[in-house]
Order: sequence, then structure tokens, then C-alpha cells
Amino acid sequence: MSARPVRLAIASPDEAVAAGLRQMLARQGHRVLVVEAEGGPADVVLHDADGPGAEGRDVVLRRTGATGWVPLRVGVEQIVLMVEAAAAPTEPVEIGHGLSAREVQVLALIAAGLTNQEIADRVFVSINSVKTYVRSAYRKIGVNSRSQAAVWGLQHGLVDRD
Repeated sequence: MSARPVRLAIASPDEAVAAGLRQMLARQGHRVLVVEAEGGPADVVLHDADGPGAEGRDVVLRRTGATGWVPLRVGVEQIVLMVEAAAAPTEPVEIGHGLSAREVQVLALIAAGLTNQEIADRVFVSINSVKTYVRSAYRKIGVNSRSQAAVWGLQHGLVDRD
């Protein structure tokens, strides 16, 4: 964790969602500082990847200078962990370290906030195959939950921060 809080821009097309997130994250001020998405410098953007206006995420990333984005689909503690991971330096993943190419792909899509069904649709495999890849990848990277896998993926550069 850095000496200063991670600067986080909330970019949600739904003002009620943004206001609620600002209020929930205010209690985490020692870890996360919420900044305006309209032009202030930010380290990370919190954005609803599937919500209305999701196509504007790249514009917000450029406008704020953020290095990464985090989906809204998890609880406050998971959001804070993912925000901190997105702002941290990355360690490149090499497929030769026990993960298959498909497991790396699935982990990257988990870190990007996709559900198992969305991953199955994206990579053209069955939902059961995705579940098998997920279980195998979790075992290899030593995690027990989707949020831990997402944080691991962010820390290891599986999500394009640009």
C-alpha cells in the first residue's frame, strides 16, 4: 500500500450509484481519496463496465490520467482492495509458471469484472469449462475467491490499464 491514499474517480452514469459509492468510500479515506471524474488527476477509475455509458470509460481514463479501472460489482472492501491493486506496480505473468494460456485468459476476464457466463460467451466454451479453468487457476495462484483472483490479476498485469 502506498504512503498516500489512492486517488479514485467514480465514473457512473447513475448519479445515485456514484453518490452512494462516495458515501461508502468516505469511511476508507486513509486508503482511498475520491476525486472528481471530470478532470482531476486520478490513479484508478471505478466504472460500471456493463452499465449505460460504459463506452465512456476510456474517455474518463484519459481525462483523469488513471492507470486502471475497477468494476462496480463487488462490496466496499473488495472495491478498496481492487483499487489499491490497480494502482500498484504490476508483476508480469509468464504462462510458464503453472498457468495455461486459457487460465491466464480466464483470470484476466475475472479481473476485468466478467461473470462466468460472460467469460464462456466471450471465449466460446461452456460454462462448465469456465468453472474448471477457474478452479484450476485459483489452486495454482493460491486464492479462494473471485475478488482475490481479481486482485491477483490486477497485481500481475492481466488487465490492460490503458
